[in-house]
Amino acid sequence: MSSQDTTEHGTTGQNATEPDTTGQDADGPRRRDAAATRRALLLAARTRFTRLGYDRTTLRDVAADAGVNLALIKRYFGSKEGLFKAALASTPRFLGGEAEFPHGRTALAEALSRQLAAGAWAEFGEHPVLMLLRDSGDEQVAGLRRRALEEFGRQVLEASGAPAAPDALLRAELLVALGVGVAVVRSAVGLRPLADATPEDLLGPLLDVVDGLLGPRPD
Repeated sequence: MSSQDTTEHGTTGQNATEPDTTGQDADGPRRRDAAATRRALLLAARTRFTRLGYDRTTLRDVAADAGVNLALIKRYFGSKEGLFKAALASTPRFLGGEAEFPHGRTALAEALSRQLAAGAWAEFGEHPVLMLLRDSGDEQVAGLRRRALEEFGRQVLEASGAPAAPDALLRAELLVALGVGVAVVRSAVGLRPLADATPEDLLGPLLDVVDGLLGPRPD
C-alpha cells in the first residue's frame, strides 16, 4: 500500500482525519490543511457540476479529482446537495466581485464581453452558468438554480442603472438569457465566429444589445 493510500485517500473503515501539517518529514506523504482540502473539493465539484450536471456528478469522482478521502465531503458539506450549494456560492460572481462590479451600460457591456469571450473560464472548461442548466429532478436543487439565475438578473439590473419600469427585471433577465445562450451554443455546437470571439469582438454588439433591451439610458 502506498503512503498516499494511507493518508487522505484512506482505506475501507479508516477515519477520514486530516493529518497534522506540522513537523512533517520532507519525504513524508503529501499533507493538506483543512482550508486547502475544502478549496480543492469545491474546485473539483464546480468543474464536475459544470461539465456533467448534478445527476451525473458523483461524490466519489469529486473526491478522486481533489485527491482526498470521500468521507471528507460529508465532513465539510454534509451531502451532495450541500456540496452543490457550496459550489454555487463559491462560483465567481456573475458580473465580478465588489471591486469589479460594473456601474453603467458601458461597464456592463464590458463585463459581459469579458465573461462571454472564448477562454474566459479556462479553469472550468466551460462557462460555470452551465452548472445551473442541467435538470436534476430534485426540487430543492431546482430552487437553488432558479434563485441563482434570478440573482443574475438583479445584478444586471443594478449594474445597468435602468430606470424603474414594470418590465425592467424582465428585460434584465432577457439579457441573462442571451448570456446563457452564448454559453450553451459555444459548449454544444462550437458555432463560429461566436466560439472564438474575444472581448473586443463582443463589446460593440453587446453594447447595442444592452441598449436595445434596457431602453433609453438614464440621464
